[in-house]
Amino acid sequence: SFVRVAPVKRARDNRRAGVPPTPFIVFASPRSGSSWLVDLLDSHPRIAAYAELFLPGDRTTPDYGRKDLPRFEATVTPRFRVSLVPARLSYLRRLYGARPDIDAVGFKLMYRHPEVHRGLLPYLAARRTRVVHLVRENALEQVVSWETSVARGRFRAHVGEEVSTSAIAIDPGALLARLDKLQRDVARARRTLARWRLPTLDLSYERLRESPGAELARVAGFLEVEPRDWDPRSSLLRLNPASVRDLIENINEVEPALARRGQAWMLG
Repeated sequence: SFVRVAPVKRARDNRRAGVPPTPFIVFASPRSGSSWLVDLLDSHPRIAAYAELFLPGDRTTPDYGRKDLPRFEATVTPRFRVSLVPARLSYLRRLYGARPDIDAVGFKLMYRHPEVHRGLLPYLAARRTRVVHLVRENALEQVVSWETSVARGRFRAHVGEEVSTSAIAIDPGALLARLDKLQRDVARARRTLARWRLPTLDLSYERLRESPGAELARVAGFLEVEPRDWDPRSSLLRLNPASVRDLIENINEVEPALARRGQAWMLG
């Protein structure tokens, strides 16, 4: 279905005058639906959305989102290896520079990446970069998504590709600890965004799946893109269409453990 983006302050004439596009990041933890969101955003004709450009040690070309800019690691020459600050600044200026045909440009940043690239958050804060903070409310589905992806040996697939799905066993005690950690990670991420005073839009993966048109319209308005009709599309395939309950082999052990913590709702 088409998304109608509400009018925003920024006019097309400003773009022609050389005003840079709205800088943004999609901030998330693994298996939260962030790749899907980036792909959807990049399908907007005036949004350039990139994958994990600052993925540590990765020089490969992303298989989703915009692909006209290599990852940061692939651009670093040997003379910049001693200090990555000049290379990083040059790369970010190139990314966020003026583009007459684009209203917003951004990339996916995982929670842990700023710890590796320590100058990244200060730069983003100085640029008043906008943050779309994507959170998966059902942390159990997040854990199961990770474990099934590890088991099948792939974390993404595209429409038309065949993907096997099989149930996995999860240790109940370890599961509860992982659920707690995911909640702490989200809380810490929110504190980080508040500390750097980054303009933030909280986005729920579950609400995005339930009402993609309304949620994507919120994101587009937050990024100040030009009003227009938009048919959001993604080539990414949902890897686990089955119920999370059906994906857990030892559900008879996991369900009571979740029930004791009041978290049985995560089983759906």
